[in-house]
Amino acid sequence: MTYRPLISFAARARLTTALSAGILALAVPAMAQQAQDGSGTAVTLDEVTITAAPGTQTEGTDSWTTEWMRSATGLVLSQKETPQSTSVITDAQMKDRNITTIAETMDAATGITVQAFESDRINYYSRGFPIDAYQYDSAPVPRDVVYQFGDNNPDMALYDHVEIVRGATGLMSGAGEPGASINFIRKRPTEVFQSEAAFSLADPKGARVEADVSGPLNASGSVRGRLVGVVDKRDGFLDNYTKDKYVLFGAVEVDIDENTVLSTGISYQKTNADAVTWAGLPSFYADGGLIDWPDGSTMGTDWTYVDTARTDAFASLEHVFRNGWTGRLVLSHIRTDSDMQLSWANGAPDRDGSGLSLLSAAKYDGRSDVSTLNAMVNGDFQAMGRDHQFVLGAMMSYASATNDSYSALTGIGTPIENVFDWNGGPAEPVWSDGPTSVGKTTARQYGVYGTLQFHATDALALIGGARASWWSGSDATDGVTTLDYSYDAEITPYVGATYDLTPVWTAYGSITSIFKPQLAQDVDGNYLDPAYGWNYELGVKGDPLDGRLYVSAAIFQTDQKDVAEYLYYDLEEDRSVYRSIDGTKTRGFEVEAAGAINDRWNVSAGYTYRTSKDQDGNKLYADQPQHTLKLATDYRLAALQDKLTLGGAMRWQSGTDSMDFTSELEQPNVHQGSYAVFDLNAKYDLNDKTALSLSVNNIFDKKYYATTGFYDTVVYGDGRSAELTLRAKF
Repeated sequence: MTYRPLISFAARARLTTALSAGILALAVPAMAQQAQDGSGTAVTLDEVTITAAPGTQTEGTDSWTTEWMRSATGLVLSQKETPQSTSVITDAQMKDRNITTIAETMDAATGITVQAFESDRINYYSRGFPIDAYQYDSAPVPRDVVYQFGDNNPDMALYDHVEIVRGATGLMSGAGEPGASINFIRKRPTEVFQSEAAFSLADPKGARVEADVSGPLNASGSVRGRLVGVVDKRDGFLDNYTKDKYVLFGAVEVDIDENTVLSTGISYQKTNADAVTWAGLPSFYADGGLIDWPDGSTMGTDWTYVDTARTDAFASLEHVFRNGWTGRLVLSHIRTDSDMQLSWANGAPDRDGSGLSLLSAAKYDGRSDVSTLNAMVNGDFQAMGRDHQFVLGAMMSYASATNDSYSALTGIGTPIENVFDWNGGPAEPVWSDGPTSVGKTTARQYGVYGTLQFHATDALALIGGARASWWSGSDATDGVTTLDYSYDAEITPYVGATYDLTPVWTAYGSITSIFKPQLAQDVDGNYLDPAYGWNYELGVKGDPLDGRLYVSAAIFQTDQKDVAEYLYYDLEEDRSVYRSIDGTKTRGFEVEAAGAINDRWNVSAGYTYRTSKDQDGNKLYADQPQHTLKLATDYRLAALQDKLTLGGAMRWQSGTDSMDFTSELEQPNVHQGSYAVFDLNAKYDLNDKTALSLSVNNIFDKKYYATTGFYDTVVYGDGRSAELTLRAKF
């Protein structure tokens, strides 16, 4: 049965925008009066201080939850005041569980699934949708989910914590999918001196050295600095695969006066991965039997590699005005250089391992640059005897990428004698002296937004906002423009409400939206309209146990309009053909708890259920699980003088099928049944400043598919690993 919304998408946009504008209009006179009469440097609203900082700092709190965030609305709100599903992975949880990569962080987050397409290309999904919206210190930065020029490599030693908002996040992200956004909050210089070092040994073979020094740089403490360095070298689970990371991060904060802070910083990370794969392993034998690959099997040759160098520079000016309002101006630039060689050998081998050949080899030199400028003002005001707060912001970004492709002059078609006795694979081809193709892409985005939290009663808070976005870009190959597009004044409204049932429990509801440009053509060669996503959510949140624990439960529905659906490949015009479909619907619910039961016991638990169907009732996103459950805990034992902490984690997901991917093979579906992976961790405090910890992931060495169907291949999940870490403070 075809789904037809009772209110059209355009009408919903007009309705929610009108509601937001109405709330803002009620507040303007009071805001002006408050600006004239107010004074002071900070304003406290429901025990959360209005601040210009991009996010709170969880370092040193030993907490698995956080006080406040601005990722969803730009407002300074606690998680309980935020009318969307939110999660946080804090500094304490990352250290307690020895989390050092983005993939490990996402594995720990409620409702997020991790899907490895190959050794070094990893994507993340929420509620069935790919996550393509990243923020760094609350400033949006587009993520390339196709090529991933190093944006999956940043080491977690750079960040204090990670904030995740599930559902449509167009108000703060601009454009993207309606699944979730991820906000990486950087570490900042501290007001008191601190230093820490850690040394780790790992199995599979690896080692890691980490150092972090922070504190005042002058006697008054008005200048503060921080320096972080990491060297991480280890083998992977694939034969011959290795990955080395070298990280350096420095930041300086200067108190220009008592109300103004200038922050600058730069991070550099070089990542070298050798014997990388391009897609996974063949799924089936030529006779149709499913291949059960031995542990460590790979089709990465001894000459394939992916090397990236990522430089992230930023500067911000934060100011508290005399009336308590705050302003923040942020400039950032991320440059990533990439150098890679890849090989591709796929098909259906015979039982003796023969029947395949080197189908393709590629060499790329690339560079991507993303520059962003963000400005925001937020503050509080009084109206009708109550306190309210607002934020106004503007942003612009420019992204460009160049990619030089080199051709293999020899080796293509070389037979592979036995794919099961890989031994480094076929020999490296001879490459062309210069690039045989040069690609360039550009994208510009401009946006303005505003959000208001208006306390209609002591218990009821209304939140209204909207964003207007301008988006343009182009693609060119060998100097010839192949794509040129623009979207003007795309409106993404936001409406939410919270109601305090008791001092502990709050009910909420929200309607949020997002749009995404689609670079897909229909049968006539016309580019499709943007896809629009609307998220409807109702839930309840609480902070029991004196606020130590954050608890939430929500039901949600995501509707999409004008979604591109692949039809076929036009060989004559050398392009894919799509059509727009309406009425895709995703429904589900989530529950989560994170924080502390008591001073000894930390917990994190989250369950998500979702189902997705198209306008004809057909199941969508079958490669993503309908059910996910994640549990983690640690407990500091009273025995042994409080020196021993024991913990563990479990993630479970329901069964999945092969992703919907069209290739020449068109092989049968590969089903992965439901499975669970268990981790253990322990820490022993040698003294007040030194601790020895052990973490073991996938302790039962569970064998499972992380991905099935990408280029008709399979990718296995990581096996058992262990890491011993000595961490000391000085």
